[in-house]
Amino acid sequence: MKSNLKTLAFLLIFSLPSVVLGKTFTNCGGDFSDFLKEAERYAIGIGVSPEVVKKTIRLAKFNPKIIKLDRQQRSFKLSFLDFSKSAINEYRLVNGKKKFKKYQAVFDKALAVYGVPKEVITAFWAMETDYGAVQGDFNTLNSLASLAFDCRRPELFQPEFIAAIQLIERGDIDYDTTGAWAGEIGQVQMLPLDILEFGIDGNKDGQISLKETPEDAILTAANLINHMGWVKGEAWLEEVILPKDFYWELAGFRRGRALKDWQNVGLKLRKEKLEIDENLYSTLLLPQGKKGPAFLAFENFEIYLKWNDSFIYTVTAAHLAKRLGGAKKYKHNNPADILDIEQMIKLQNVLRSKGYDVGKVDGILGAKTRQAVRSVQLEFGLSADSWPTIELLRKLLVK
Repeated sequence: MKSNLKTLAFLLIFSLPSVVLGKTFTNCGGDFSDFLKEAERYAIGIGVSPEVVKKTIRLAKFNPKIIKLDRQQRSFKLSFLDFSKSAINEYRLVNGKKKFKKYQAVFDKALAVYGVPKEVITAFWAMETDYGAVQGDFNTLNSLASLAFDCRRPELFQPEFIAAIQLIERGDIDYDTTGAWAGEIGQVQMLPLDILEFGIDGNKDGQISLKETPEDAILTAANLINHMGWVKGEAWLEEVILPKDFYWELAGFRRGRALKDWQNVGLKLRKEKLEIDENLYSTLLLPQGKKGPAFLAFENFEIYLKWNDSFIYTVTAAHLAKRLGGAKKYKHNNPADILDIEQMIKLQNVLRSKGYDVGKVDGILGAKTRQAVRSVQLEFGLSADSWPTIELLRKLLVK
């Protein structure tokens, strides 16, 4: 899922006078009309207008399509090169820079108050909705009611459903508001609880409208990113150049080190004249192996993972932010493409049969599969870049 569903897993439980994150107000499943009655009782009990609650309950409908979409959720199957080529396109780059000029005063405020650069906000704005052009056409109340009633994640969506009713009472959305299938709303795709907590009235019209008002969307995104822990003035992602004889096994999460230590093993920043503290801790990322682009991810990159925990999405969004700031397109040396689903399933099954933990056998190159690939590469004496190739699969099948 997009955006703030991933955020919720990382944020501390924050308190609202009315809704508690992670707390259900009734059992999931059963009869949908009974669920709505419990939602009505709870919402009125915490002080929401009875008139608003009763109308919401009367209009809310269960949408089985939402549940089907939720069950079909899967991680990216595209390689980094393929996904980023599509995501970092001319439309987003050109229009992003136009947004810089049009909303310069708003971006200046976002930086001054929240410490978040315009490139970072604008990259999320582009990735989520193409600057508001594609916000989703699912009825928000129906989506949230359906997911709150369902038993997969009621602890997440029951509070969101109540929060949506509060947003209606506050005048920030209405009964017909539409958005993403999982209930995210507006130009930066946020869930109701986050809008209640972090929403900012950027144009001072007395309403927080993330669907219609870019000023509100920009400052609300900045407020949320700041709350996630953004460190003002520090790097988030920098492209690097690596020697051919590099120690590839040093790459990957939980193997970070100071910038000066990376430089001591041959790493060079592609943009050499950067004011980055040599003691700053960073992690080397190889999203498509040793022949693909290489990046150092700094502390602020963690915020991207809190926004969306897909590795491919986050590196792409972070690089898009750099491109919007004037950086050049990443370099690469024609890496092998990603295995197709059948090949990936075969790889996962072979690795599992040899005792490696690949997580769920699903044909998706997730963190555990990457780690297993790294381990077997080390075992074979290969470059341990965590990128599975057809040649590696053949070696595993022969051995």
